[in-house]
Amino acid sequence: MAVRPMKVEHELKMNRTEMSMIRWMCGIKLNERKKSEELRELLGLEPVSLTIKQSRLRWFGHVERKDDNDWVKHCITWEVEGIRQRGYPKKTWWDCVKNDMESLGLSQKDAQSLKRCVCF
Repeated sequence: MAVRPMKVEHELKMNRTEMSMIRWMCGIKLNERKKSEELRELLGLEPVSLTIKQSRLRWFGHVERKDDNDWVKHCITWEVEGIRQRGYPKKTWWDCVKNDMESLGLSQKDAQSLKRCVCF
């Protein structure tokens, strides 16, 4: 089974579902026009997209701290031989990690420090 990165449309669908569940838990209908941030704060929840981002970066830090001879670490930089399909390149897991690190102002060297990675 191949692991694929989450598409933007799936993330948006998950956020919509999360908000409908939060509204249901609070007993608030959509037409009451309450802000999402207010409801999340009321329940003490973080957005599910942030939780996924943290998990992805935690896994990346785990792999980065592995031994250089480990096969999992080799898979990150492995280039597939052959001709690429036409069109825009497919989104990869590595692309997601780079975007996550950029949005949080982290570098690949930060993954080596366990203390820095814990704060995600």
